Amino acid sequence: MPALMAILADCVAELGDEAFGDHLTALLRRSLGVEQCILFAYTSDDAMSYLLVDNSRYPKVAGRLARLYAGGLFRQDPNYPRLRQLLQAGDGRADAELITMPEDMSPAYRSHLFAFPDLADKASIVIPAPDTIYYLNLYRDLARGPFSPPELERLQNLTPLIASLIRRHYRQARSTALFASHEEASALSRLSERERQLCLHLLRGHTLKTAAAELDIALSTAETFRKRAYAKLGLRSKAGLVTLCRQG
Repeated sequence: MPALMAILADCVAELGDEAFGDHLTALLRRSLGVEQCILFAYTSDDAMSYLLVDNSRYPKVAGRLARLYAGGLFRQDPNYPRLRQLLQAGDGRADAELITMPEDMSPAYRSHLFAFPDLADKASIVIPAPDTIYYLNLYRDLARGPFSPPELERLQNLTPLIASLIRRHYRQARSTALFASHEEASALSRLSERERQLCLHLLRGHTLKTAAAELDIALSTAETFRKRAYAKLGLRSKAGLVTLCRQG
């Protein structure tokens, strides 16, 4: 329990900052034995983007699954109608909902998400927020097996806390954070969150100086993020960044 409370304290301390995601996934692993965690944001233009992807054993596979899902597979998700319904209701203060893995999942959809990397079960937390539905998917692997009834009860009890942390984090970060399109998310998937946000601001027409101001960082720090991002992506200029993201 003391270790769990320390992780929770770290989550609170990092609200609005890049390190929050690492502490949130640590909380979920420690309390629920979660193997894979992916957080999506569903918005009013019927678009899905991913905000957090974590799988310590198969990070690249998890990233590909997230891109595949955000690229359109989400419309085959049995929970998709509920996401649309909640978004259309427009109540950003509605209670979060815990949804266990539907039994009527189509074989094609199941094969995409569960054939690899050895995932056995999924539970989802649907979190309404203004203009956005956050959709947290938590997976168990074959070694641990499906969520047990006591574990699901524990997750149900944790759901209000998890929802509050996610809402507060993205509300605090929202003034600077930009959602990426599917093409942008795919092209920039190798970058850190700060590097990705800088690139998104550049893609939205900001200069390096105005992007630094929007992100509340020093110009020298923005220059470092740009240099690292371009090196990872094999780019030399903003024109190359634009071309890369348009190609997706």
